Amino acid sequence: MNILFAEGSKCSCTQLPDETVKDLGLDDIIVRIALGVYDKATLRSIMIQLPDDPEDIKFRQEIFSDMEENEGLREDLEEILPKLQTMRDFAGAKRAVRDNDNALFTLLSDLRSLSVYVETARFLNDHLDKYDLKSRALLALKAQVKELTNAKEFAEAEEDIKTILEDLSKVQSALISVNFNPDLSISEVSAIEFLPYPTRSKYKFVQMAALLGPIVQAGQGAQALSRNFGGNGGKLDDPLLAAIAPKLEKHLKKHFSDIKQILSKYTKMDSRFLTEMYEGLTFYVALSRFAASLKKADYVLCMPKIFEDEDRSFVVKELYNLRLAILKKQDIVKNDFSFSKKENMFILTGPNRGGKTIIEQAIGQVSIMASMGFFVTATSCEGIPFRNILTHFPIDENLTMNYGRLGEEAKRVLSIVQKADDRTLVLFNETYSTTSESDAYYLSEDLLHILKEKGAAVIFNTHIHALAKNVDDMNKWDGESSVVSIVMEIVDNVNTFRLKRSPPDTTSYAKNIALKYGVTYEQMKQK
Repeated sequence: MNILFAEGSKCSCTQLPDETVKDLGLDDIIVRIALGVYDKATLRSIMIQLPDDPEDIKFRQEIFSDMEENEGLREDLEEILPKLQTMRDFAGAKRAVRDNDNALFTLLSDLRSLSVYVETARFLNDHLDKYDLKSRALLALKAQVKELTNAKEFAEAEEDIKTILEDLSKVQSALISVNFNPDLSISEVSAIEFLPYPTRSKYKFVQMAALLGPIVQAGQGAQALSRNFGGNGGKLDDPLLAAIAPKLEKHLKKHFSDIKQILSKYTKMDSRFLTEMYEGLTFYVALSRFAASLKKADYVLCMPKIFEDEDRSFVVKELYNLRLAILKKQDIVKNDFSFSKKENMFILTGPNRGGKTIIEQAIGQVSIMASMGFFVTATSCEGIPFRNILTHFPIDENLTMNYGRLGEEAKRVLSIVQKADDRTLVLFNETYSTTSESDAYYLSEDLLHILKEKGAAVIFNTHIHALAKNVDDMNKWDGESSVVSIVMEIVDNVNTFRLKRSPPDTTSYAKNIALKYGVTYEQMKQK
């Protein structure tokens, strides 16, 4: 069962480039979300894929809303993740190999798989009934599980599994008699007696034997047992285990036909509709838990309102950078930002350490989180998020050896231009800072010109103040969007970390830096 895409969806996504993932700090965010037992690789594979269809975004939002509105639902779904993983371990290619293997421990493995499947379905049926669910996905899951567990075959499977596991549980320990050679190597195991209760001894081999019963009872160690006892023809390193193995298998052989009969009865019980949920459920549970932790720490989150109007707007109120929340920063300055067909390109200037990169990252993060159907770091968000996000942030100088720094920048810029369209957000951070200001101005102007014609949304964070002063001429270029100059505000020579519409104020920036480092005339004269 696919719980990441709506029924009838083409399941079409756009994968974020590695540069975007790095520049927006997504890997740091994913590591934080995956804390605990969650599969980081699974989360990353989903979080870097932005759905192309707004209906898929709404479909995911419904599930997150169900988890938020129904206390205990997330914990219940989280509890079945290890069970789904166990079921996956017995599926696919591994199962195909075992189909031709009649070893007892292989059958025990398959019995364990069937047992977990039945247990998981029963758990879901009993627990989903407790909640007032509204999402299409969880309502469909609830109905499917109810139909399954109400079937006569399911009740019979539960009873058969219970009976065979109770019988196996009678083997809880073993007493063995070992004959040694003169060099104390094992000659043979001459006797073995199985007991229905655990034993204890100071001797290692008895302690090991005492572990066999509970393992078989739970069925959890079937693969390990098969490996240790040579179930797949592997060589045994421990001679005692090698000697015990055939006797143990002989003792348990009486269960062979019973287990095989049970498995043959339920071969048509297909667990794939549950195992297919593993990735999606991991995504929902992990992010839902992450959102709950942020809210508990008093960080504001909201669920975006997704709609696409003729203006193709994307409006965010009081947004902030998610990485600041992860770092547990307090008193975070929040900003408003909006995109539309008429205002889609922004040239951002301001002082160093004034918050330009932080706000760029925040805008990119909010669009990604909105596209995933997740909560965003803002008080409100509405419109249609971008289908792709491309970034050009400063690169590690070690990666520029083949082309030189300017050559590497030009190569990356060309790739961005080729990929950008009117559903793309492009974030530039000090692009062309490796060359002279006159050359950078020329190159930046051409770059903005072509992106304006393409209709891409752009934030161009730059030190080239002359570029921001020339927006009137840029607005004569072809393309629907106006180019807007925005700055990081300074009040009384202090950074406020707030955005405002304004031409660049180079004098204020220079004075701000001079005061900070004590190099104004007055400051230096006092020294």
